[in-house]
Amino acid sequence: MSMSMLRRLNGINNGRFRAFLDSLGREPRIAWYPSAGEDFRALLYLCPGYTSQYPAGGHEPSPPDLFLFTDYFPWSQSTFLDTRELHVDGRTRVSVRHFESLPRQDLPLDLEIIDFPQGSPATGQAVFLELDVESDVLGKMTWPLIYVFCENEPFCARRILADGGKISHVVHVRYGGGCGGGGKAHGAWLMNVLRRLECEVFLTDESQTDGPGDKAAVRLYPELGRVGDAPVLEPMRSIRSEGWSGHGDVTWNRVR
Repeated sequence: MSMSMLRRLNGINNGRFRAFLDSLGREPRIAWYPSAGEDFRALLYLCPGYTSQYPAGGHEPSPPDLFLFTDYFPWSQSTFLDTRELHVDGRTRVSVRHFESLPRQDLPLDLEIIDFPQGSPATGQAVFLELDVESDVLGKMTWPLIYVFCENEPFCARRILADGGKISHVVHVRYGGGCGGGGKAHGAWLMNVLRRLECEVFLTDESQTDGPGDKAAVRLYPELGRVGDAPVLEPMRSIRSEGWSGHGDVTWNRVR
């Protein structure tokens, strides 16, 4: 289950991530953001404060306990995580309270899926972060976050699904199109696995056309293929494109 998956990511570390897992006392609720880049908006849009201020139509599942970001991060000149302050604008500040290295996750880099299979010095690394988020609208909060610098597809096949991980929230926003990383997959393959992940909420900017990388992902990783009927998405909230990705309006969907 999800706890087993997270403990495998932790390895033999005896730090704050292990302490966090020990303190939960139940299976965790995980929000997975593949192709996250340096975008931390999900921490705001999935927090309880946002849910209460902007109620969804109908019942909304409980928020996540922690976030899981994946991105293979091919940018060799990036200064991401070089300083504790990760994002500052006129309304929001995101900073690192705690940084902890986790065991490496050296997974394949597939030229049929991504554009830069050479990766970067960051590729393969994994970290646990405690992030302080300050918003002039939503107030202050602290989120635990795991960032694994790897390709999304093998991570889902060989880590999440292989370890029986369950993901309560999946964020599909500007998949493969952020910060110049590019890629041949658009994330359409995610629809194949939502039910097996027992996903309850799927956030998407609706750019789900099937790209050549999506077809390659299913061929290279058969675990990512469709099993049974496609999930039914029930919209419950949306925001305009300029409020998040600039890549299309983003909709919160219940997954049936």
